[in-house]
Amino acid sequence: MNLIFLLSVLLKGAGSVLEILIQIVITRAIGVGGYGTYSNWVNVVDLIYWIFFSGLVQCNTFYLSDLNVTIGGFRKNYYHRYVLPIIGAAAAVSLILRRPFLCLILAAVLLELLVQDRSSTYMARKRSTVALFGEYVLGRALLLVGIAVFFRLPVKGEAIPYLMGLYLAQFAAILLYFQLSRRPEQHPAEESVSLKKLARYQRADIMVSLITFAPVVLQYAAVGAFEAGVVSIVMIVKRLVNFISGPAAKIFLPEFSRAYQAGNMEAIRASYASIMRIQMLFVGPLSVVLIGFPHVVLRILAHELVQYSGLFVMCAVCFLLAAALGPSAGLMQMTNHEKQDNLYRETALLVMILIFVLMRKNPFFVLYGLCAQTAIESVGKFVFISRWMRNTPVKVSTYLFWWLAPVLALAAAWALHLGDSLWFMLLFGGLTFAYMLWRELFKEGLADTIRERLNKSSQ
Repeated sequence: MNLIFLLSVLLKGAGSVLEILIQIVITRAIGVGGYGTYSNWVNVVDLIYWIFFSGLVQCNTFYLSDLNVTIGGFRKNYYHRYVLPIIGAAAAVSLILRRPFLCLILAAVLLELLVQDRSSTYMARKRSTVALFGEYVLGRALLLVGIAVFFRLPVKGEAIPYLMGLYLAQFAAILLYFQLSRRPEQHPAEESVSLKKLARYQRADIMVSLITFAPVVLQYAAVGAFEAGVVSIVMIVKRLVNFISGPAAKIFLPEFSRAYQAGNMEAIRASYASIMRIQMLFVGPLSVVLIGFPHVVLRILAHELVQYSGLFVMCAVCFLLAAALGPSAGLMQMTNHEKQDNLYRETALLVMILIFVLMRKNPFFVLYGLCAQTAIESVGKFVFISRWMRNTPVKVSTYLFWWLAPVLALAAAWALHLGDSLWFMLLFGGLTFAYMLWRELFKEGLADTIRERLNKSSQ
């Protein structure tokens, strides 16, 4: 299983690089304010999807982890009786109000749902490579090429509608790839879906959307495009963390569900510990780069962002520490602890809103609220799952040892005043990753696992 963990994170790592390149291309072409406007509409698409439709994806993960069942009948009714009426009614209102651009946004929402639906099905059916490559690499690569070509064309007028059209087109390309990758299935038994469970999943995702996507939209509406652009770019840390921790939601949640239904607590604990260890393989080097060399990173993105390095480091510390604690929320959702998961998330959300109100005069109040919310939710849920498993997934001494190499690299960078050097950033980050990868391959036995897989495939 560790090999699958590593492969998934590597694919998502490639996706994160493409995401950063997209951000750089747009920012250098139309400025931070232009990127803020683009980011606002992308977050609107995600916000609508997560508020109304993402519960279906969680149901796929939970029910289809049993390879002998299907929920095809439920999905058909879900689209015909719920999704299409809502999208159609909203599109009609948009046309009546003479806002055709909103129809483009709604089309992107529908295509994102179809992509996530198919991707989560592939994940549950143990075809994770197809899902991850399509969703995180192919789509972003095509979007990057499309944006780069667009900015070289002599196109007049506002760029945002064209960029959102390209954003929609990437989903269409992913769907085509998924369709070409389909395999005929046997005829598994139809499983009835609990609407109560669907509602719990959707409620949890509404909270996620308010935490993840609403802040950028709020920043855009309350302060302006430039500040929204700054927040979006600083929150690149959160996106990088999502690419690291995302495999838990995409691959490992079905494993949690299978182990829980089999009553195998030891398998749950072992899988969780493996996820934490693999995520640290990437959290460690990222910590060195983002915390030790913030000026270098921000200069690459946009020179005017260097003055916000303090905010950048604050976000990096909070989000990276949260990622290093593992996928506690996903584990809770796959082990019938949805209520507790929602309780911790909603408590953290209330704290975030309180900070928004108290710091509303600060132009970047969103970032302070997000950091507080992330810390409260991640620590609270990790404590909960540790109590539920009657022990922490890994020993405290082991966890602290994982941080030794990144901390030493950071200390050396600060002591030698190397924080403005691109070459030392690459050197220190690369050495940290190389050491942690060596430890994973030879100390934790991943090399043996790879060798066994290769031997079996050659026989």
